[in-house]
Amino acid sequence: MKTSSIRPIFNCLCAAAAMALAPSLCSHANAEPQSHSALVATTLEKHIIPRVEGFATASAALPAKVQRLCETGDAALHEELSTDLRRTVEAWAEIEFLRFGPLTQAGRRERISFWPDPRGIMARQLRQLIAAKDMKVIEGGAIAKQSAAVQGLPALEAMMTDNAVPLAPGDASAYQCALAQAIAANIADLGRDVFQSWTKDGGWKEKMLRPGSDNDTYKEPSEAASELIKALLIGFQLVGDGEIKPQLDENSKYVGPFAKANLSKAYYAAGVKSLQALYETMALESYLPEDKDWVKNWAGGAWRVILASDGEGGKAPGTVRDEAPALRELHGRISGLRKLVAQEISQA
Repeated sequence: MKTSSIRPIFNCLCAAAAMALAPSLCSHANAEPQSHSALVATTLEKHIIPRVEGFATASAALPAKVQRLCETGDAALHEELSTDLRRTVEAWAEIEFLRFGPLTQAGRRERISFWPDPRGIMARQLRQLIAAKDMKVIEGGAIAKQSAAVQGLPALEAMMTDNAVPLAPGDASAYQCALAQAIAANIADLGRDVFQSWTKDGGWKEKMLRPGSDNDTYKEPSEAASELIKALLIGFQLVGDGEIKPQLDENSKYVGPFAKANLSKAYYAAGVKSLQALYETMALESYLPEDKDWVKNWAGGAWRVILASDGEGGKAPGTVRDEAPALRELHGRISGLRKLVAQEISQA
């Protein structure tokens, strides 16, 4: 969808869209644009750092809960662990599109969540690990040296949803329990490492806040600001082309993220809400000149569609729309919004 093709849509719907704009989607429409330095500082303080910390906190709860479940097999503990997994998956969806800095170092992103996995690498390698029952693989943090496919959330999800050999006390589940505990501990370690790499002295937060000639990544504030814009664009692409577009192909064998634990919709919702919050926190529309009001209005309509969907053709909980947005419309809105940010807003 070219930017020029979006204008006719706006011309037809301008008045209705302007009247229907939710306050949360236009709160920055008339604000004075902030400097690049202020944009970066505000975004780090209000969006990125709290969500990175949220993932570290959520993942930290997993190891002890897995251990207790393996010791008792209590059904209530299984429900608690499922809740903790959901919180961790949602927290991961809120930051997964930050494809720069700490998440790209030491292969952390793939190690936290090896997805998409169309060839079933995780399932195959996990079966091989369990069949071998090699204790050296799971002792002393050795799981961190294994394939990324078996280190993270999808592997833990698979073990938690394995009804044939559930996580419970007894010899039959002993190795699976030991392996699940090692994976959970590894996820928690990765969450802590990501947070510390952002916030420690000389960490990525400081790197973005202090661009200059002695900074090996950002020489100017505009470069740090551009990094955040790129993260937003990557987020649109991951959701639109990674989660929605495959569902438009009737012959596709697409399986949504964390579908075994029935968390695909939760993952979508958390991801798009984080993207919308990032868009708002950066106050991108404040950079637009007055003759670009059509961009603001079209973007507002796009966000309403995106947030009204559950990512699988249904309505998001609490939406006021009579019908769920069609997946094709949803994909078009996400793609159109990505192009508006790339071609209109980022240029401004």
